[in-house]
Amino acid sequence: MTGFQIERREVLPSRVDALNTAIKAAHRGGPVFIIGDVGTGRTTFSLQLMDRIESNFIWIIGSKSLSSVPFSTLSVLATQIPDGPAGTTPTELVTGIGQATSKRTQWIFLDQAEHVDQQSAAVLKQFCTAGNIRLVVAATTVRSMPSELRSLISSPTFTRIELEPLTYEDAHMMLAEILAGEVNSSTVTSLLEFSGGHALHLRELALDAQATGALTKQQDYWTLSRAWAPHGKRTTDLINARLSDQPDNVREALELLAVTGPVPLGVARKLMGQSIYDAIDADLVRLDLVSENPVTGERTERVRLGAGLSSQLVFSSFDSSTLRRHIKTIDERLSWELFDSASRSRFTRHRLDMGLTVPIRELLSDVEQAASARQFAQVIALTDLLDQQRVDSPAQLETLLIARADALYELGKPEAALALLQEHLPQGSPEMRFVAAKIAYASLGRLEVAEKILEERPGDPPGVAAYLLLIRSRANKLVDVEALRRYAEMPELRTEGRASFLAHVLIEQSYAGLAEDAMAEYARISSSQEWQEWSAAVRAELIFAFPTIAFALGMNPATFAQMSVGEDLKQANADHANVIVSIGMGFLESGLASQALSTLEQAIGLLSVGDPYLIKGFASAFAAYAANLLGNRAKASYYLDMSRSEPAVSGQILRPIAERSLLSVILEVEGRDAAQAHLEKHLASAEAFGRKNLVMRLLLEAWQCGLLTDVERLSRAAEQVQGPLAATLAGYQAALDDPTESAVGQLVQAHAEAGQLLLAAQLAASGSERARSMGRRTAATHLLGLSLEIAQPLDQVNTPALGRARVDESLLTAREYATCIRAAEGASNQEISKELFLSPRTVEGHLQRSYSKLGITDRRQLLAEPATGDSEVLQATEYTLALPISE
Repeated sequence: MTGFQIERREVLPSRVDALNTAIKAAHRGGPVFIIGDVGTGRTTFSLQLMDRIESNFIWIIGSKSLSSVPFSTLSVLATQIPDGPAGTTPTELVTGIGQATSKRTQWIFLDQAEHVDQQSAAVLKQFCTAGNIRLVVAATTVRSMPSELRSLISSPTFTRIELEPLTYEDAHMMLAEILAGEVNSSTVTSLLEFSGGHALHLRELALDAQATGALTKQQDYWTLSRAWAPHGKRTTDLINARLSDQPDNVREALELLAVTGPVPLGVARKLMGQSIYDAIDADLVRLDLVSENPVTGERTERVRLGAGLSSQLVFSSFDSSTLRRHIKTIDERLSWELFDSASRSRFTRHRLDMGLTVPIRELLSDVEQAASARQFAQVIALTDLLDQQRVDSPAQLETLLIARADALYELGKPEAALALLQEHLPQGSPEMRFVAAKIAYASLGRLEVAEKILEERPGDPPGVAAYLLLIRSRANKLVDVEALRRYAEMPELRTEGRASFLAHVLIEQSYAGLAEDAMAEYARISSSQEWQEWSAAVRAELIFAFPTIAFALGMNPATFAQMSVGEDLKQANADHANVIVSIGMGFLESGLASQALSTLEQAIGLLSVGDPYLIKGFASAFAAYAANLLGNRAKASYYLDMSRSEPAVSGQILRPIAERSLLSVILEVEGRDAAQAHLEKHLASAEAFGRKNLVMRLLLEAWQCGLLTDVERLSRAAEQVQGPLAATLAGYQAALDDPTESAVGQLVQAHAEAGQLLLAAQLAASGSERARSMGRRTAATHLLGLSLEIAQPLDQVNTPALGRARVDESLLTAREYATCIRAAEGASNQEISKELFLSPRTVEGHLQRSYSKLGITDRRQLLAEPATGDSEVLQATEYTLALPISE
């Protein structure tokens, strides 16, 4: 195919370096091999390479049906070469191609090179090494190509490019293009995992999900339903097509591996025999080294599906009779004890789906494993026929009931979960009653029901009173924190319950002004051997405390990246929406409101298709705050209403953080009196609870939005609080009483080094204003410049303390407005004068009068009015949400 017009598509982020390497290699004249499985994007990548090195190239696609026909590929080439050979015999073809390319270089893109016939491969090799033909070769593997092409790897100018699975950034770009719109970060993560990082699978999965209504627009972002699993016709047809040309034994091995999931190589040999090695040789199964004994050299290896195949995809491609046959094979060849817990749980689920009897011992073990791993859909599948299972004791039945109810709650079905437990509560254990109370409160907002479930009964063990205290702590009731700590050490309670008590202790410590102590304890626990041995469910309970500790310390996203919390979230199978909200909160701690709003809107979109923890109102409060910082009054009001329309328990024990963020929003939307009432109410509550950190943060927010002018009160509050943020705030009064470049600058630097850009810029601006009022013009000028420099990344962000001004048409004349708009965009007076046909002196006059009206002193303080339409989409900075999918 010659003269082919290539669509100029953007290169995937992870492949930019590989493309540049290939371009350099091509310019040196050597052969370039692009190695990647079918559907990985190798053809697109190769065409992008050809587009950058030579527009006049020939594209030949190898044909499996012609691979045994001598010189078939060469015949195709001859028809496309300009002035090519007239003859058809091998000799005429070779001679004619040689003559046609003797005086010019001819680039050839040889796609699906594994299907090139051996004779053509030999001729192409000869022309590549001794003639004017240059090759870009795309194939699944090097070893799958004809030997003559393979031998080109010995060329000193040979270059090999391996296409790795898609990254998050790649998937985000592809999905945005496929769906023609922005995509929720959780959706990217989920589809990427389902696809195995395979480009074609990613595309088909997205289109299948969209066709079935599982992928919908929420908050202007394409958002995937939490309950969706791959099962659409597009993906089924795709997998069947990919596997159809494989030998029966290889396909059988792949299907068995889809049923079992990853297994040790020894187990795979016992189950599949030689077929597992045939599947590995076909590059459809990957062999991973788990460990190696340094003394004996003995290796422990594990097999899993490869080539972009995943268990979900392969499993969706065969019917129930095939599954029944595979279950029989596995049952005959493997004993239950040979499986690891994850594979065993998966296999049990398949047996139940087929109506087969599973011994209660095995079922209990598998349900407990799935629950500990937070694989809630798996728990539901394992307990679907609960009433038909034979149990040996009431305790076994209760274990299964608790696991199922908890999974229903986590998957957004709280009413069904509570109904399942209702009749068993009179005789239920503390754990059962706590799960029921947790569901009633956390997912249904019914605190009175939760308290009734846990009210004291004669003969109750201590665990019941412990769980009642925990529920009240979650509901922001005043509780005995020392009692919470004692309960965290109570051996009668399950590990997961004890972790939940400890999380609340750390949260209350942070609120009380002891965040450094809380963070030190969290860091010690999360780096301990005990942490490594805990299940995902236990870790998730403790990780729940981290956002509050981070908030109390004023930590920003850059600080999060330096800690192990990201990997902890992944291993704990954390809820995506919770994680996204935490990321948005982190951006707000830096003042990065655009990134925060985009992130939070994605979280709200995800919560719109499932909100099992009732956090949509909590997230909306932060979205309102971010929108208000950006001057988007319409969105601020919209999210304020959304926050209030959700249950008052939204956010549970974290709710006070959200209420603090609403202060400036209420001031803007409802006025000073309403904001003052909001401040006094929450200050009184924080002081009554002894939550010194919350008092400090409320006063800081009041100072930022102009409700508090007495900075002395803020500094006094900060003196009672731990952490670098508090230490900096404690110095505000002295620095602003005597605003020198050094005194204010030192505190500004402390904020900036902690990533608190908005606080740093605000303090410098306030110091400048104070210095100017005292006649210290040099200090005032220096501090204003410092504020403006620090605030540069804070696009469109403003607060009264920051002192920037939006170009407001209602305050200015038409000429003043036009002048200020151009000045805000960076135009000089001379440029403005030419554009508006005014003299530079007139331009300066307009600016000075505008500054006076807007309450500023410098053109760099001007902000152009932001767009406020519903179609506005604020882009977040790139980040990866690499979290697993709850199966």
